[in-house]
Amino acid sequence: MYITITILLILAILCMIIFHFRKKKIIKKICCMSCQSKCCLLNEIANPFGYCYNQSQDIFSNTPDAWQKEYGYGNIYDQMAPFFGMVFDCKPVFFNYADKTWRIEFWKGQYGINTGAEIGVYHTDTIIPRSEWDTTIFAAATKEESPEMSMELFYKGNPVAKMCGDWWWLTIFSVGQFSNPDDLSLEITIHFPDFEMRNAFIDALYADRYNMDSLRLCICYTDVSLTFPPICRKEHFFRKIFCCYVQWKNKLFCRLYRFVTRPFECTCDRVLLLYFYLPFAFRRLLTIKRFRKHRRKKKRSCL
Repeated sequence: MYITITILLILAILCMIIFHFRKKKIIKKICCMSCQSKCCLLNEIANPFGYCYNQSQDIFSNTPDAWQKEYGYGNIYDQMAPFFGMVFDCKPVFFNYADKTWRIEFWKGQYGINTGAEIGVYHTDTIIPRSEWDTTIFAAATKEESPEMSMELFYKGNPVAKMCGDWWWLTIFSVGQFSNPDDLSLEITIHFPDFEMRNAFIDALYADRYNMDSLRLCICYTDVSLTFPPICRKEHFFRKIFCCYVQWKNKLFCRLYRFVTRPFECTCDRVLLLYFYLPFAFRRLLTIKRFRKHRRKKKRSCL
């Protein structure tokens, strides 16, 4: 019994020593790399997952042709989010335009170990009745259909990052930062292609009886600017408890991430250290499980 415990302790100490020197070697390797080569390597690694690194803001965002586009979006994704470590505020806006039902949705909150925000543009092939909005999976809009959008994320009034583009999905992910959705606000501007689409979007906001004062709506020609503030979430008691548990776990993993990736401060260095030192944790960071499912689906379709 005592011999077994002694052997296990010796093995544990040896593993700690090996991991310590291995980490020092990886840190030295990263420090010897140029800033450009580090960013190129990180983007090469993250691109298959649908993400890219924004060096100027030290955040991750999505690529315009991200594979997530194939899956569209529906209410079921928002409902299942806490089971995948995501706790966020979301606001879908439904309206009819050009013989289609559109869904423009805003998100802000905690995505695992990332504080983040999103804007997504989706639609159906035809106009569908209101009773089907909650159960329909909306297809992602093409680049030609997507309005030009911009957003800026704030944490307790302090800017986190901003992003703009004219594709179906805009994202901001600040790795290792923990936030509750109530701590975040999102400033959004959408440049619609014409007055008809703009008016349909605005009418949908009023029809939904949303608190227009909190939105701080501003309209200029075909541009619509608004604020996505903290919202009062009416959740089931047990779901609320589960979300609290998920947030506790997210906060713990954020601290663990910062501890493991010290002494680095830059996200690029931290994530590369994670990639070389603990590759399984890196895959977890970029939701490797969903990617594997997608990759298997692609392989089957090619057979």
